[in-house]
Amino acid sequence: MPSLPKIYQKSRWDFLSLEKNGTLQIEGLSVQDIAKKYGTPVYVLAERSIRERFRDFKKSFPYPKLRVQYATKCNSNLEIMRIANEEGIELDASSVGEIILALLADFAPLEITFTNPNKSEQDVIFAARLGIQAITADSFEDLQLIESAGKKLRKKIRIFCRITPLIETGDYSTRRLQFGVPYAQYKRAMDMAMKSKHLELIGLHFHGPYIYNPRIYFHAAKKLFSVAEYLLREYNHKIRFIDLGGSFPIAHGEIQDVFHPRDMGRAFTNFFIKQAYKINLPLPYMVFEPGKFFVANAGVGLTKVISKKRANRINTLIVDGSTYAFLPDPLVYHCLYDILPATRMNIRRTCHYQIAGCTCDNIDIITRNAYLPTIETGDLLAVMDCGAYSNTMASNFNSLKRAPMVMVNQHGVPRLIRRRDRYSDMFAPELDVLKVADPQELKRYYDLWRVSLEKLWGGKKKKNGIQKAKSAPTFLNQKINN
Repeated sequence: MPSLPKIYQKSRWDFLSLEKNGTLQIEGLSVQDIAKKYGTPVYVLAERSIRERFRDFKKSFPYPKLRVQYATKCNSNLEIMRIANEEGIELDASSVGEIILALLADFAPLEITFTNPNKSEQDVIFAARLGIQAITADSFEDLQLIESAGKKLRKKIRIFCRITPLIETGDYSTRRLQFGVPYAQYKRAMDMAMKSKHLELIGLHFHGPYIYNPRIYFHAAKKLFSVAEYLLREYNHKIRFIDLGGSFPIAHGEIQDVFHPRDMGRAFTNFFIKQAYKINLPLPYMVFEPGKFFVANAGVGLTKVISKKRANRINTLIVDGSTYAFLPDPLVYHCLYDILPATRMNIRRTCHYQIAGCTCDNIDIITRNAYLPTIETGDLLAVMDCGAYSNTMASNFNSLKRAPMVMVNQHGVPRLIRRRDRYSDMFAPELDVLKVADPQELKRYYDLWRVSLEKLWGGKKKKNGIQKAKSAPTFLNQKINN
């Protein structure tokens, strides 16, 4: 099996290979076969890569009470969650919807935490009655909300309290971070939680923006242990969980030199243990909740070139994916993907292309400068490292269907883990309330493409050598006349 040309070789893509004709393979499965079976655009995930990332992270921290959670928000697919469960990973849910998904993926309530700054009282009551591990309080108002829910339930609700210290190092800063109780006000929050009859404070939490420097975790941990020391001194209360959040970096696009958790794991573990011993706190659970780290590099987005143009000295490829319904990151984060010429991998690169999506919007640009071989209409492009957030942030702009998702195992066997959207899915929220169409009418429109056009529109009888067309179907005439 031919290996990738050197320019495309990256260790995180060890699931890629080539056919003899230069077509890309994912775990030995041709991308052309994937596109033929599932259509394009389509997300493809390498299962082996995801499992290895789960295992590598756990091995990186030799701590006796390590709890690793998967941040469901970055890709809430049930199959990925099921794999996390199999690998001994817990779940960090950001909504009641994600809690329900976790239950569907066979997680026990005590393996789920609920971390979100926006909760209704109904959300809190649902999570508390379910018996999840903890609900994270993000503010004083959040503490009051959870307190009120506990009062109505006549029980104590287990909580983590999110604290945000001011950390500034290099170009990294938490100064504008919207999450958590400011560190300067932590005593007020701790006093409020400890004096409540309906709050059980079991953990402290930090979640910073995307972290490129491992020292940030050390700074955050030191601050959280200071809060834990205050609780010991003032209330003789022993915190059981210290949650450092996620935000571990990944290599993607032009960002290649990033640290791996194993680069900090042993040193951080020793530091963590020393901080606990320093304040005479029994070793708490060390919690991390990465998301992107686990799944981003395992994802490949396949999209087909539907046209090519040259205007104003710019070579443009129009593809059947978009930054709205398929790859939103360029719009949201202005990130740059690695894009591979999936059906021309063995041809020398000679051209710079702007790659545009298929929507009627001039900002729908996936990249403005992809260096590729000469690309022709019908070729496939592989957009790399798109396993996180792409699907969960995608929309139905232009009433486009969101793409299906396919998981390929280490033996090259694919399975569909999310189908392509249907119009009935997309339009149901409006049809349900406006009552403008019944399900059968919608189905007739949806099934039009399956009907033989000649049978639908054409007639077999000819007069003077000219084939006469039938009139349009009755239900279409009715719509036109109305």
